[in-house]
Amino acid sequence: MRQKPRSSVSFSGQTVEGLKEGGKLQTRMFRQTMKITIIIFDLGNTVLTNDWHVPQHRLEKAFVEYFNISMENMENAWHKCWPRFSLGKMTEEEFWQDFLRQAGAENIGILQARKIWSSHQKPIESMLDLLVKLKQNYKLAALTTISREWLDYKIQKFELNKYFDVIVSSGYSGFGKDNPRIYDLIIDKLGVNPENCLLIDDSEAVIELAHKKNIQTILFTGQRNLETKLEKMGVKF
Repeated sequence: MRQKPRSSVSFSGQTVEGLKEGGKLQTRMFRQTMKITIIIFDLGNTVLTNDWHVPQHRLEKAFVEYFNISMENMENAWHKCWPRFSLGKMTEEEFWQDFLRQAGAENIGILQARKIWSSHQKPIESMLDLLVKLKQNYKLAALTTISREWLDYKIQKFELNKYFDVIVSSGYSGFGKDNPRIYDLIIDKLGVNPENCLLIDDSEAVIELAHKKNIQTILFTGQRNLETKLEKMGVKF
């Protein structure tokens, strides 16, 4: 079956979302003509639920209840352990052991911790359906802050390779999205100019860094809002 050719979206002197100034997300004018051929998605809180801090703190409350720990101790333990885990500097087993110990858990139940965590991982709204539509016209990629083991789990559970041609993660690259090198890495893997890429992420800090690399961006605040912005930019789906 012959594949449908990829579409591109051209812009000349139009504005796309961008720089944060004075506490507000401003628009930034790109002077040159740009063709969007690749759309890069964040995963957590954009396509899928976050690894932590899910809506209504359901995940955190499940840990508090099962392991008999306080929310404060659990949050402190998370912030101490997550940076190393997300950069691939410790295994999942090491993470759960360290996390539960620092949170003051009565038992270090790694299997139960994994079960609680995995049960709260779900797609955001109908974002996977939107990816299917976008993939008919554009090459898709993912840029995500996540550990190696958790990314492998999500790739399998949600069949992410069906949607994304390239996936770059902090766990496998060793770079967080606060490091400019991760943007160079995904651009190199995609083999395109940054001006031809559109990055969709829920973090204003990431949006700022992407702009410094001349990547077009949309700040994700929900699927309906995203689709409205894509339509205004002439993105086909």
